[in-house]
Amino acid sequence: VIILINYNDYNKVNKLKSYFKLSIIDSKGIKKYHTKIKKYKVLIISFFIGLALLIFLSNIIFKIEIESDNRELRNLIKKELINYDIDKFKFKKSYKKVEKIKNNIKIKYKDKIEWIEIKSVGTKYIVYIVERKIDNNKEDEKLYSIVSNKSCVIRKISAEKGVPLVNKGDYVTDGDVLISSDIIYDEEVKNKVRAKGKVYGECWYKVKVEYPLRYTEKKYTNNKRIIPFIRIGSKYIELFNYDNYKRYNIFSYTEKIGNIEFGIEKVKKVIIINDKYSLDEAKKLAIKEARNKLKERLDDEEYIIDENTLNFYSNGSKIILDVFFSVYEEIGEEKVIEMGEANGTENN
Repeated sequence: VIILINYNDYNKVNKLKSYFKLSIIDSKGIKKYHTKIKKYKVLIISFFIGLALLIFLSNIIFKIEIESDNRELRNLIKKELINYDIDKFKFKKSYKKVEKIKNNIKIKYKDKIEWIEIKSVGTKYIVYIVERKIDNNKEDEKLYSIVSNKSCVIRKISAEKGVPLVNKGDYVTDGDVLISSDIIYDEEVKNKVRAKGKVYGECWYKVKVEYPLRYTEKKYTNNKRIIPFIRIGSKYIELFNYDNYKRYNIFSYTEKIGNIEFGIEKVKKVIIINDKYSLDEAKKLAIKEARNKLKERLDDEEYIIDENTLNFYSNGSKIILDVFFSVYEEIGEEKVIEMGEANGTENN
């Protein structure tokens, strides 16, 4: 006869005189895990000792690599790191300390180092260095004019050197000279300079956008932690529930006979987003996406002046629309003036 009985009741029944012989076939609940842990206690103790040793060793520096072609600079930085107690068989530093050490080294050797990065990879530090190069090149002596790089209407022109050939409100096309390098007096070129200045215009773009009416996203949050785990079969034994977390195995050991796995893993909380948009909502989001993509290529002084939706339709699963943008942006770029080349709109 196989029966399921409370463990305390089993002890009472076992004390009674009976013709029957009692034996435990299997356990359930906390008692089952208690029995398993008792059975494999040596293995579990060994695991946690190994885990502690692993954590200890993972915080020791076993190797330092300095990436630089300058041997003298490598030796200089190596000595400097030793002064900050960053050396083989030393403990790793915290992120804040490493950042402070980097800044101190960069300030101390500002004439020799352009940039330095100390990256922890496993049990070693990799130090990346960009050497500061002294520019001994002579100033560019070529002559330049400022020309338009697209078609638009001029909204602002500011010439530091050279002669402006266009005014606010003028329409220009790609390649038109905006600021000439010729200094003209009495209809005669008296001198040539390198034209400098900024020209802003109102330019136009038509952007085609597609946006889904149903949106599904698996979003990984910043809620993450590193935890030890014990898994028997497919069942996790944990202090907290991590069903809605993405698991990344860092280290594990499997005892094949009992199908028990011990290890360390990183868990990151996952949020599943399921949204269904109306046509108006999808249209607003599509325009916002187009606007953001356009803004990514604009500088601080550039901006979107106006926007209008042209064509708009839906095929059931997504919407498709054309958005017309007018944009205030810089249109002037330098162009080298070759000997004998015409310089100005009158000679084009």
